[in-house]
Amino acid sequence: MAQRGGVDLFSIKGLKSGPTFLFDDQAPFPAVLTAVEEELSRANGFFRDSPVILHFGSRLLNKEEWWTLKDVLHREGLLPRYAVAAVPASRELLYKEGLPVREHIPLPAHETKKVQATAAGGSAALYLRRGLRSGQKEVFDGEVVLVGDVNQGAEILAGGDIIVVGTLRGVVHAGYPDNAEAVVIALNLIPLQLRIGPFIALADEEQNHRRSQRPEIARVKDERIVIEPYQGKL
Repeated sequence: MAQRGGVDLFSIKGLKSGPTFLFDDQAPFPAVLTAVEEELSRANGFFRDSPVILHFGSRLLNKEEWWTLKDVLHREGLLPRYAVAAVPASRELLYKEGLPVREHIPLPAHETKKVQATAAGGSAALYLRRGLRSGQKEVFDGEVVLVGDVNQGAEILAGGDIIVVGTLRGVVHAGYPDNAEAVVIALNLIPLQLRIGPFIALADEEQNHRRSQRPEIARVKDERIVIEPYQGKL
């Protein structure tokens, strides 16, 4: 992830409002744009067809910068849901360009069956008491625990571990973008695609022909993803 003096030029957060793209509002725009292209390339199409929120902070955005960024987003198949901009001139520009704009991201009083907690070690965790249907995506920058099934066509991207108390048939990326220490655990682990940090495994590489279901854990060993029976401890 590109940085400026230890500050991320561009980052993707899984907030309650949805996947949110955060742009550094102090760095030169060409550097920010380069960071966007690099990060979306690393995401490998995960956000394609996803409605995303664009957070520009206090950046004074001009029309040429917006057009250039919009071309990158459209090329990646992203669907801007709305923009957040603190500067009135930036909000006016984006509004005239047809994008809904807000001064800040509203925080709802509650969100049904979706809870953020603190995991062991102080890291953030997202706990979901529901399954994911085809076309649904969850993005979070910490650990994700889901009680339900992740059906084919559904996706999870997490900065930490992913634990599914159910069947995992969709696409998951744990340890995004480069944390190879993350793990994926599921009661029935038959993903279409599984990524941990920079490593990837596809369905045809794994044992999807198993006759019986059993809890399993996926982790990185010797620079490849391996799937093993889960024995109740990491």
